[in-house]
Parts: sequence; structure tokens; C-alpha cells
Amino acid sequence: MSPKTVPPRRYNFFILGLWLQPDRRPGEPVDWRIVLEDPHTAERTSFGTLAELDAFLSDWMEERVSNE
Repeated sequence: MSPKTVPPRRYNFFILGLWLQPDRRPGEPVDWRIVLEDPHTAERTSFGTLAELDAFLSDWMEERVSNE
């Protein structure tokens, strides 16, 4: 391995942000917003539902396993 080659990380961290939609009116359903940030790259991905977050993480993990 040359000095410029960086080995793949064996672990990853994400910063998860959750907040309620600010313009919600009383009596309306709760509308959460979700953002996931990779602190190594500063890449941020937003989601409207937990199902979207789950699908993203499932795909992300599968991609890492298939690239080993």
C-alpha cells in the first residue's frame, strides 16, 4: 500500500438530526424531519419518513458489504 492510499474504514459514524416540522398547526399529524450527516465528508441526506431512512441505511450497508 502506497503512503497516499487510504485503507477503507472498518466503522462509520453518522450524525442524526430529528425535528418537528415548525409550521405544524394544532390538531395536525406530527410531521418529523430527519437528516443524516457523514462527519467525514459533511455529506447530508434528508428524509421525510423513518421508512426512507431505513431504506437508505439498508442500501448503504449492503453496498459496503458487496464492495469488500
